[in-house]
Amino acid sequence: MCVTISVIAGKIMRLRKYRDLLLIFVWREFTVRYRQSSIGILWALVQPLSMMLLFLFIFSYVLKVQNSSYPQMLFFYAGLLPWLFFSSALNYSIPSLTTQYQLITKIYFPREILPISGIAVAFIDYLIALALFVVFLVIYQIKVSWLALWMIPLTAMLVLFTASVSIFLAGLNVYYRDVKLATTFLLQLWFFASPVMYSIDKLDMKIKVLLFLNPLTFIIENMRRCVLEDRDIVYWQFFLVGGIVVLSYKLAYRYFIKIERAFADVI
Repeated sequence: MCVTISVIAGKIMRLRKYRDLLLIFVWREFTVRYRQSSIGILWALVQPLSMMLLFLFIFSYVLKVQNSSYPQMLFFYAGLLPWLFFSSALNYSIPSLTTQYQLITKIYFPREILPISGIAVAFIDYLIALALFVVFLVIYQIKVSWLALWMIPLTAMLVLFTASVSIFLAGLNVYYRDVKLATTFLLQLWFFASPVMYSIDKLDMKIKVLLFLNPLTFIIENMRRCVLEDRDIVYWQFFLVGGIVVLSYKLAYRYFIKIERAFADVI
């Protein structure tokens, strides 16, 4: 985690002079998203609740599959929390550079501010949905131990991994507009490769290894494991996946810095 903190600190140093601009973009994205909405920010709860109820109906009443020893509703909601943040952040950040081409061609500022603002808005929605998750834990009387504190580094890992994918694809989308068109298809594949509506506990070891190539698998599984199942994480897996996430972020950010100089000409 020390490496992660140093990487984030390096990025903050680059953005320090433009922090006011970053906050303006975040506020603008947030207000635009819920402008002229009758229920406003409560829309952040509609998607996880509706998908949770859909999964609950399919798996509990149609297929009659029991995925966990605790309430199915908590199982699905805990999986949807990180996934919806990840998918929402990508949907907002990937086209952010091309849709703001007028700004990019006129003035200079760190271009990563645009995708980061989309990630920040998605993170606000994540926190709102997380608050409802806490309410569900109280309603179902789930005993939460100190292991639930692992949610903090797991969330940091989720944000860092989301930022790496978002920045890389946002930069690539400037040169290849097919990236935005392929985002929906990509997220569909990624959804089924992530244990949102299933658990990997009963899967074959070869499939588990394949699924763990996706960092979201470790993040989603351990959010359930630490909060709902009161089990500690596997430390070597945490450091391995954490190293992969940090490395992917460093490579994605380095690639973004390398190509951003030509954005104004290409876009």
